[in-house]
Amino acid sequence: MNSKTKIQNLVLASVFAALILAMTFIPYTGYIMYAPAGIEITTLHIVTILGASLLGWKYGAVLGGVWGLACILRAATNPLWADFMNPMISLLPRIAVGLVAGLLFMALKKTRLPMFVSVGIVAAAGTVTNTVLVLTMYNFFGGGITQGVFDLLGSIFSTLIAVNGTIELVAAIVLVPLLYNAVTKATKKS
Repeated sequence: MNSKTKIQNLVLASVFAALILAMTFIPYTGYIMYAPAGIEITTLHIVTILGASLLGWKYGAVLGGVWGLACILRAATNPLWADFMNPMISLLPRIAVGLVAGLLFMALKKTRLPMFVSVGIVAAAGTVTNTVLVLTMYNFFGGGITQGVFDLLGSIFSTLIAVNGTIELVAAIVLVPLLYNAVTKATKKS
């Protein structure tokens, strides 16, 4: 990799990191709240997965780390998200998103799949990684759901998680390949 490409990758990673930070703190961009109980849909996984696909697993892990650290800072500003101050809930899963997306994309590039399909698969895998790890870590290390509350609100909570996960998955599968194509074309011209 020549120095021009290294600089271009560093600049692109910096742009993605800035996007993650801006989207974290600008309302209704990185986290879209749609229920009074603080239920949110995230869009930040899209930026992390896109960065990992374009720049590789190392930058993917760094971008996931930026996302996780921004999540911790956000949690420090609002008691509603206090459980997300725990790095096991907010940082580790987001780093894993970047790693999984970058490593899977590297493996899929060696196949004969069309690039659009490969990036779509990566988007799905990164999104599922985020959803599963955050919810698992939240149950182990966060407030979790007590059995009594789960019995009472279990079906509502499960439905909300299913809705969130589905929306985040569909958004990533549609947007990441489109954005990947656009960024790839733009960076080839420069």
